[in-house]
Amino acid sequence: MREAKTSPVQLTAAATGALPRALLLAICIIYGLTGLFHRDPWKNEDAAGFGVMWQLATGGTHDWLMPNIAGRPFTEDGPLVFWIGAAMIRLFGGWLGAPDASRVATALCFFATCAFIWYTTYLLGRRDEVQPFAYAFGGQPSARDYGRTLADGALLVFLACVGLAIRGHETTAQVGQVALIAMILYGLVRSLDKPVQGSLVTGLGVGALTLASGPILPLALLLAAVICAVVCAPLPGRRWLPLAYRSRC
Repeated sequence: MREAKTSPVQLTAAATGALPRALLLAICIIYGLTGLFHRDPWKNEDAAGFGVMWQLATGGTHDWLMPNIAGRPFTEDGPLVFWIGAAMIRLFGGWLGAPDASRVATALCFFATCAFIWYTTYLLGRRDEVQPFAYAFGGQPSARDYGRTLADGALLVFLACVGLAIRGHETTAQVGQVALIAMILYGLVRSLDKPVQGSLVTGLGVGALTLASGPILPLALLLAAVICAVVCAPLPGRRWLPLAYRSRC
C-alpha cells in the first residue's frame, strides 16, 4: 500500500487569521493613489510615456496606429497601455487635466495586478496538495482560511517591493505589462480546476501582453509554462513500476 504523504507545514487555525478585507483594500488604495495625481510627469520614462499618450489623445488615426512623440515613432514598447492612457485623457482630461487623466490607466493596471496576485495565490493556497498537516483531533486551518492567509502575504510582499513605489506610479508600458503577466499567471492557475475559463483568461492575457510589450516576453512566459507542465506532469510509465518502488517516490 502506498504511504500517505504528509505536509511539512504545521499550522493551527488560530495562526492563519486573514487580514480584514476592508483593511487590505484600504492598504492597496492608499499605496496605489498616494503620489499618483496632482504632479507633473517625472523625468525619463514617465515623461516619455505621457508624451505618447498625449500625442494619441490629441492626434489622428495614424497616431493610434503608430504611437509617436511629436512625429517620432516610439517603438520601445507595444501600444496597448498607451491606447488605454490616451482613452483616459479623452474621457477625463477636461476634468482632471491630461497628466492626471493619463495616470488613471496606471491606477487601473496597479489595482488589476493586486487583484490577480491575490486570487492566484488564493487558488493555489486552497488546493489539497498544499494543505498543512492535519492533526488527529482537528485544529488545522481550513483550505479557505489557509488560502486567504497565503494570498494576503503574497499581496503584502508585492506591495513591499522597493521598485514598485516609483514604477507603480509612472505612465509607462511596464505597469501594464506587470498586470498582464499577473493575469496570465492567474489564468494558468485557474485552468487547474476550470480548464476552459483558465485557458480563455490565459489566451486573452498573452494576446494583450503581446500588444503591450511585443512578442518576446509572451513567448518566454509560454515557454516557461510548457517547461513547468512537462516537469510537473507524472511520468507515463510510473504506474508500471513495482509497488515497493512507487511507495518511496
